[in-house]
Order: sequence, then C-alpha cells, then structure tokens
Amino acid sequence: MTDLGQQSAIPRSAREEYDLERRLASVFRALSQDADVDLWAHRPADANGLLPMNAPHLYPDPARSELPSLRGATDAMAMRRKLSDPELHRQMLPAAREERLIVEILEQFRCESLARQAGVRSNLSQRHAHWRSEFLRSRLHETHLGMLLYTVILVTRSVVNREPIGQDDSDLVEESRFELSPDLGPFLLPLRDSRHDQRAFAEVARDLARTLAGRIAAVEERERTRSGARERHAAPSLPLVFDIAEDLFAPVPEDSGGQLHLARGYGVWTRRFDRESTIAEVVRAESLRSGRSAIAAETARRSVPLAPVVSRLHGVVEAAKEAHELVDSEDGILDPSRLSRLITSPGDPRVFRGRSQRAETDCAVTFLLDLSGSMKPHALGLGALLDVLVTALDRLDVTTEILGFTTNAWNGGRVRSEWKKAGSPERPGRLNELHHLVIKSGASSWRRTRTHLGGLLKTSLYREGIEAEALRWAVDRLRSQQAVKSAVVVISDGLPADSATAVANDDDYLARDLETTVAGLRRAGDIGILGVGIGTDPGLIYPTSVELDSESLGDRASVRAIVDGLRTVLGR
Repeated sequence: MTDLGQQSAIPRSAREEYDLERRLASVFRALSQDADVDLWAHRPADANGLLPMNAPHLYPDPARSELPSLRGATDAMAMRRKLSDPELHRQMLPAAREERLIVEILEQFRCESLARQAGVRSNLSQRHAHWRSEFLRSRLHETHLGMLLYTVILVTRSVVNREPIGQDDSDLVEESRFELSPDLGPFLLPLRDSRHDQRAFAEVARDLARTLAGRIAAVEERERTRSGARERHAAPSLPLVFDIAEDLFAPVPEDSGGQLHLARGYGVWTRRFDRESTIAEVVRAESLRSGRSAIAAETARRSVPLAPVVSRLHGVVEAAKEAHELVDSEDGILDPSRLSRLITSPGDPRVFRGRSQRAETDCAVTFLLDLSGSMKPHALGLGALLDVLVTALDRLDVTTEILGFTTNAWNGGRVRSEWKKAGSPERPGRLNELHHLVIKSGASSWRRTRTHLGGLLKTSLYREGIEAEALRWAVDRLRSQQAVKSAVVVISDGLPADSATAVANDDDYLARDLETTVAGLRRAGDIGILGVGIGTDPGLIYPTSVELDSESLGDRASVRAIVDGLRTVLGR
C-alpha cells in the first residue's frame, strides 16, 4: 500500500477547527437524511447523546488528519446512521468482547458497501487507506494478535465492499490469511450475499465471530501473559481495535427491559472525603499577601498594556448586553422607533427599551485551573496571566470566577485505603479525594479578592488532577449566574491524571470521562468552552483551544491568545 508518511499536526486555528466540524456535521446530516444528528468533538451524536458506532476507522485524529480522511469518516458514520437499525444491531451484538468487536466492524462495512455515490465511495476508500497507515505506524501488526485482526479486517472488507486488497497489504497478510482461511472461508460469500438484509448479515457475522473468538482469545491470552495485561494501552491516542471492550455502549442484558445502558461508565468509589474550600480557608492570610506581591511584580515585569485587552473583549461583552435588552418594554429608555405605537395602538405602553429579567448578568467567565503537581512550575506565570485577564474583564463588568481542582492526597489517600479494605474489586472508578478550590467567586469583587490569587503559589496544594468532575462543578456554578453569555476557560498542562485511579481502572479512564463531558457541554450549547494547554495541545479534548508556551505565561502573546479564544467562544 502507499506509505502516507508520518502525520504531523494540521495548522488550523480554533475557529477553523470549529468551522470544519460544523461543515462535517452538515454533511453528516445531509447524507444520513437525519436532521437530529450532530458531531461532538468529531464523534457522532443525536439529541440523546453519543451514538454507539465503534468501528475503529471512524475516528481519525482531527488535529492530524487532512480533510479527505475526516470527510471519509463522516461519510462512513452517515451510512451507518442511514442504513443500520440500531435496535436490531444492539439485539444481535454478542456478549463476548472478541465477538462483539468483529460484529461491530462487519456491520459498519455492510453499511459502507451500500453507498451508491461515487464520491462517497471514494471518500470511504481514502479513509480506510489512512486507517491502515495509522495501524501500521502503530506497529500493532508486529504482534500475532494485531496481525490476525488486521487480516480479518482487510479480508472481510475486501469481500463485502468488492474492493481488492492492495499488493503491499496482500504480501503483508499472506501468512496470517492462510492461517485463517479455514475459519474465514465458509463465511465470506454469505456475508457478501446478505449485505442488503441486516438481520441475515448479522447472523452470518455472529457465526463468523464465534468461530474466530476462540482463536483470538487464545492469542490475546498468550500475548498478555508475555507482555503484561496492560499492553493494549500502549497507544491510547490511536483508536484502532483494542479499546472496544471499554467503549461507551455495550449490548443490553436480557433483563434490562430494552434500555440502553452505559458499559463500564464513569464511577466513583466514594465521595465521602471530597471537599470544597475557599482559598482563604486553606492558605494563611500572610501567605496570600506575599504570594499576591510576587504575582503583582511578575505582572509588572511582563508589562502587558490593559487597554488593548479591554478593547478586544469589548465587542463580545457589548453583544451580551444587547442580547440582555428587550425592545418591547413598558419602562426603561424611550425607544424612538416605537413611538408610532402611540398613534396606531394608544393602549399599548411598550415604547421603551428595557432590561430582561431572565438573567442575573450580561456576561460571565470562569477560569478553571489544573492544580496537579506538574503545574507547580507555572504558578507565577499563571498568576500574572490571570491578573491581567480578570482585571480587564472586571473593567467591562463581566462576572468572573477563578476555581481550581486538585486532590486531598497522593495515591488515592483514604479512598484507596477503603477500597483495599473491601478486597480491591476490579474497576472501582475514581479512587481519590477531590479538593475543589474557590479562589474568586462570582459574587465577590475583584478589588477585594485579588489578594486570593496569591494562593496559587502555595505549592502544597498541587497534587493530582481529576478534570471532568471539576469541569462539571465549574459549569454548574457558572449556570447559576444565569448570564446571557458565559464561558469556562480550562487551563492545564496535560490530560487528567490520578495514579490510584489509573492503576485500578486503566490509563485512559479519566481522559474518556473528560472527553464525554466536553462533548455533552458542547451539545448543550449554553456555555462556551475554551481549552488552554500549557506546553501541550489540548485540541484532542477541547475543539476550541489554544496552546501556550510555558516560558511566556503572562506575556502579551499568551494574553492575546486567550482573549482571541474568549472572543470565539463568547461570540458563538
């Protein structure tokens, strides 16, 4: 096959990334002929949440994929939505992980094989070519199990879609294809012949999956024994084939009453030790003052002029104020454009421009700070950055909050101890004590609480970072402000991390919860979300995002980047 080369990040601005996803979402709706579907962080969804489409080639990395690959994935999702009955598919899914993986992939291939438009078929082929390249670059084919699964995918897709396997791939899988021929051979023609009948196709797919499951399970067990049970998490950023058991949806148990359940969804062992504090409760006043002095000195050293920052934010804040006004009101400021009503409708007193009573404020912005241990070196620069941003927003009468998230302990603390006393059951969920900090509340004035910013320099606060629960907490607080326009700015230096939770569940447990949370908030649409990465690109989780140089926190470029991001999410 053609070597597509190493993929590097595609240079797109946050606005370009957002516009691209919106265009792809329009394609998704048009091709699927379903006005209710959408894309959340490039994942298929409808009004009820994320859709259970688990074929691995559906999810290219949006930050590293060219348009043809993204378009091919979108077309594949659309074919699945249009041509597959999800209830029937759910009923036909086997319970075993290995069997479910195969049936899921085959149903996706069936739907793609029924695409009639030449352009769509071309897009699907290009996406699959890119996925094959991603798989080979991951080197998963160098394991026996990886090569076996790669062969099954290539051979079945070739037969169902009537597309020949390329010469390079044919040479690569020749040995494993011969090994699998007794298992695969009897099912290939029945698969192709039944592709117009979902139930008949699923029955053949189940039989094939059952035949292959024993071989796959035996190979997987040998490789797990050889290389460790956690081997399959070696490349978590590439959704290839090994994460299907951890996916969002699973087949419904027979006693479920027909309801779709979350499979191994996010859980919490106990919330008994979680706490929420103000910064003044955990940092002595003297330390707050000395920390504030250090941050003020750093702000002065950075010399960021405030007027341009205020000016660039002014437009979106004024738009929020205008949205807060009512043209038709019985009191307020006289509206000259409505004076004619005094003649045409003398009994109608609504000739004033008034203020809506549905909102408490015009605009509100929350800064949510990662206070995990790796953020310690950034505390001073982060303080200077917030000093400028919150001061500028305060000048515009924007309600602001500064919140932080950390844990009470390292390595799970009392939560992990209780879990161990209970016998250390598998997959316990979040396994640490949350500590959420209010550095500045929306009800407090910046003038009186800016000293609290000095608490960022209290290094003992920085432990581990559980981001999704903190984001949900911050959003709940933000919604209580009832602002016309609101946004949350999440500032972190990487994916959420908690050692006890990762060891007891898996490395991606917290990241998956964060991804699902962000997707749900974007779907709700009432709050703008901006991800800010310090020395890292947060774009895989936060579609609207900026990356800041850790050495230049608090300087003009970093302030400008966040201001531009705020303009995007507040102006949505």
